[in-house]
Amino acid sequence: MSHTAAPTPTVEAGLPSQAIPDLLTEMDAEHRQVLQGIAALALLPAERFAGAYAALVADIEAGFRQEENMMDAIGYGEIRAHRRDHAELLALMHRLRPYLDDGNAPLADIVMAMIPAMLIRHMSGMDQDLALALRQHASGAGD
Repeated sequence: MSHTAAPTPTVEAGLPSQAIPDLLTEMDAEHRQVLQGIAALALLPAERFAGAYAALVADIEAGFRQEENMMDAIGYGEIRAHRRDHAELLALMHRLRPYLDDGNAPLADIVMAMIPAMLIRHMSGMDQDLALALRQHASGAGD
């Protein structure tokens, strides 16, 4: 997952309505990249799993930061719950890293069963709510 697009506007800069369609498109693309990254993990040999997992977690973190910048910029009402979900997901993913780094194959299997479901729940719930709020902001309903 690459975050080379223009930086997400900050609260101080505001979030121009005309930027929102591109931000939503980028968010959708990032979601696809995360899911593709998870699928790619399943195909890796055990000795490469931990490194690829670490890179995926770093990409997810960067995506979460961009979402949080967008939420700040529009004054999103559910920002605390959304940030809490980000923090819980990242805490779990980071908690697993040392075990994966040690080559714990059964844990890698558990990760592959659990993490995708958790991320899909987040994307289909909280991120869809954020996308709706961004669309409302773009149309002037969020002002």
